[in-house]
Amino acid sequence: MSTSDDVENESESTREFGRPLPEFVDWLAAAVIALGGLALLVGGSVLTFVVDRDLIEEEIEAGRITVVVFERELSEPEMLSFTLDVVNWTGIGLLISGVGLVAFAVWYVIARRRAHSQAPEGESAGTFLSNAVLGAVTTTVLFFVPFSPIIGGGVTGYLEGQRSNRAISAAGLAGVLAMAPVLILLVCLGIGLYTGLAGVGDAGYGLLTAAVMLFVTLFVAAYGAGVSALGGFIGTRILRDGL
Repeated sequence: MSTSDDVENESESTREFGRPLPEFVDWLAAAVIALGGLALLVGGSVLTFVVDRDLIEEEIEAGRITVVVFERELSEPEMLSFTLDVVNWTGIGLLISGVGLVAFAVWYVIARRRAHSQAPEGESAGTFLSNAVLGAVTTTVLFFVPFSPIIGGGVTGYLEGQRSNRAISAAGLAGVLAMAPVLILLVCLGIGLYTGLAGVGDAGYGLLTAAVMLFVTLFVAAYGAGVSALGGFIGTRILRDGL
């Protein structure tokens, strides 16, 4: 039967096993976030300011762009209208994500510098949010690994488990943060597909496509949060078992 002394001893052993992360880890995380934001800004700028109406029209006339909507091939004017809407909204999504990531990286550096300066020597400056961010960055860097949110969630669970009982919640947040740029892009792409289809007289198909995109967006968010939370549980168990 578990006693309060057992719980206290387990908590103390967990804190002893965990070690505070060096400060440079936060700066590396901020650099990754900022670089990702800059990459999205470049892509969004290209779509918004370089890929213009004349360029798309030229590609359509050359036959390099062909748009078929539910077995109906669009005419060249319809292709131009549809493609412009999709490209413009995709560019907007990339720009919003890029600006958001760069702004968040700047804020993160300022907040973490303050946290490290105020933390007692030898104690962790980690917070619920900072641990979630580190997990999200891990997920992003390891995007090529199958089920990478498990790894990112595990990192968050391991770190947050050293300071609170909210490790799984923090890991779930890490999964959502990692998917945030994708979610924004999916929303903007859905808007672009709807406006493009509505512009060529297929508003009904546009609503259907928007509904599908909404479902995909919710699925991606649930996948990121759920799989990352599973990783958080695993990370917590590794911490408590001293592995």
